[in-house]
Amino acid sequence: MPEYIEHPKIEEETLESRAYQEVIAAEARDENSLCVLPTGLGKTAVAIMTAAHRLEELPSTKILMLSPTKPLTEQHKENFQEKLNTETDIFQVMTGETRPEKREELWKEIGCFFATPQVVENDLISGRLDLTDFSFIVFDECHRATGDYPYSFIAEKYIKQAENPRILGLTASPGGDKEKIDEVAENLYIDNFEVRTEDDPDVKPYVEKKNINWKNIPLNRNFKRCKKHLEAAKKTRVKKLESKGYLDGSSNKKDLLKLQGKLRKQAANKDDPEIYQAISRTAAAIKVDHALELLETQGIKPLYDFLEKMEKDENSKAAKRLLNDKDFQNARSVCEWMYNNEKLHPKLKELKKLFKNKLTKKDTAIVFTQYRNTVDRIKQQIEELPHINPLKFKGQKGEFTQKKQLEILEKFKEDKNNVLVSTSVGEEGLDIPAVDYVIFYEPIPSEIRTIQRKGRTGRQEEGNVYVLIAENTRDEAYYWSSKNKEKKMKSILKDLKDKDLQVSNDQKTLDSFSEEDESGLIIYVDDRENRIAKELSKKEVKVRKKRLNIADFIVSDRAAVERKTTKDFSDSIVDQRLFTQVQELKEEFEKPIIIIEGESLYGHRDIHPNAIRGALSSIVLDYQIPIVWTKDEEETVENLIALAKREQEEQDRGISIRGEQRPTTEKELQKYVVSGLPNISDKLAERLLEKFGSVKEVFNSSETELKKVEGIGEGKAERIREIIDKEYQGG
Repeated sequence: MPEYIEHPKIEEETLESRAYQEVIAAEARDENSLCVLPTGLGKTAVAIMTAAHRLEELPSTKILMLSPTKPLTEQHKENFQEKLNTETDIFQVMTGETRPEKREELWKEIGCFFATPQVVENDLISGRLDLTDFSFIVFDECHRATGDYPYSFIAEKYIKQAENPRILGLTASPGGDKEKIDEVAENLYIDNFEVRTEDDPDVKPYVEKKNINWKNIPLNRNFKRCKKHLEAAKKTRVKKLESKGYLDGSSNKKDLLKLQGKLRKQAANKDDPEIYQAISRTAAAIKVDHALELLETQGIKPLYDFLEKMEKDENSKAAKRLLNDKDFQNARSVCEWMYNNEKLHPKLKELKKLFKNKLTKKDTAIVFTQYRNTVDRIKQQIEELPHINPLKFKGQKGEFTQKKQLEILEKFKEDKNNVLVSTSVGEEGLDIPAVDYVIFYEPIPSEIRTIQRKGRTGRQEEGNVYVLIAENTRDEAYYWSSKNKEKKMKSILKDLKDKDLQVSNDQKTLDSFSEEDESGLIIYVDDRENRIAKELSKKEVKVRKKRLNIADFIVSDRAAVERKTTKDFSDSIVDQRLFTQVQELKEEFEKPIIIIEGESLYGHRDIHPNAIRGALSSIVLDYQIPIVWTKDEEETVENLIALAKREQEEQDRGISIRGEQRPTTEKELQKYVVSGLPNISDKLAERLLEKFGSVKEVFNSSETELKKVEGIGEGKAERIREIIDKEYQGG
């Protein structure tokens, strides 16, 4: 009989007692911790135990668990609700499907919340969520806390706002890069590392053996012919790039994508035809490389579909030139013949053979593949076998809604179907039952994803992993890349266990945040400007996200900003958006401003520099709109804050935008009516009502009387009277 955790905040006989989990939870109670545990060994149990500790110490506080996907938030909610004994019955999933106004109400309740990071980020930026009363936040799949992923932003806001913050990061595979793990630790304010591997004595009793098998599969003659022609087409372009000094020996996809980004930056700063030619050749080489990947790892049908799509793409010059290339045409001919004769990739034949010989009626399996279309083909092929009843499982696109995903997993749990054919959505986090077989349709170069895939088997009993590798293709390179990265990761994990890896000394502390000034600034931000909104929020600006039809930012009752990157500025000249936007800005706002962001305006489109200069001159001279130049997003943010300070603090101007939630009290309604007058902010509406005593008296006041109110000059007073007195032209 298993032993169970006994704790006042945990329901009896719901959580099995495992020493390593209890030790980790005890440490996580006192320090911000990163918990690394192999898949299937109970990371969620650690989170529940730590939550129980925090709620016992700090009653009437809130818990938040973040997960990358909607189905995973549902599963965590069910787990916590079943096992956690709290004084509240609020166990609430917060995703984009809940209306923002409803979320704002729910966040104020005391309870346990389970959310996707994008929703929490948006609610923090918009001021709908305050984290002051949250005593514990769990970051599931915390290896994502790098770059622009919302985890970093949420952790920073949490440390700033919470009275008693505690963070727990969970992952099965933090990655094989020490710098990346350092970044995750710094972004999540980690003080303590709790690492367990399958070889640890306290973990070993709960780990079942995994048999790893790889199948080398030779390509047949026609596949090799097609591959040879595609390689020749790629080589032609790579050689030309090498001859110009753009490439040096290596030409894999990563190198080509890196070169493409570098060339585009050069083109933005220098109008040179040779650079544009290099960009076109690089784009063509990337397309051929993708075609090769589809042929080698997926088969003829995906390649055929890709070539058909290229044929129909009228906007890509690189595609047009490629379609006229002799080697590429030969590859197309071979591909079309194989497609018309329904030639399968040898992997599909091997997969069918594997299922036929290995899987019994009682066995279950997951087949992982990179591409959504390959999921369809695999299912179609294996469902022909008598004892195989497969299900497709894909990310949330088209028919695969969150509800559909949960239904599929439920069917799989109930043994109605014995094979799940899945894209990467099945790799991470989801509560998919352990299976007898995991099959990689193709190897992947990521050690994190490889570990997650393998973790789907060998939980309660011995498991089997099969990796299908097409001989002499990138499959082999991806396999060894992943294997080497996994080996490196194990070495780093050993360092973590020995506490050799330390969090950066530069990491922010609570003390450093307390020194930062609180800002009372408010800026309305178009809801499509999420990156800028996030940076403004970090600076403690009160961000009000809203779909703005005119301008991207509103900093006062009279001043608004249209932001354009240098590329967007060129694009808007070509598609003739620019002067429509400029005209609307001029008509709507007394003080319109245009920010142009980037290093250079020239080289983004096939547009003459004189056309760009002419547009700039017209904006300044004809429309009398000032242009502010910024080099990047950071400088744009600083300029927006400077503009808001100038208007709201130095000029004492309010900020107002109609269409917000309607007021309910009489006082708010009166201000709402008066603020509907031209260029009248909430602050000016309040002054007018205080001066004249009622809405009626405001509307009856003369221009002379209006001008006596601070902030209302001759032009504004004249415009107010003009609107009040003007006869309504109906119809």
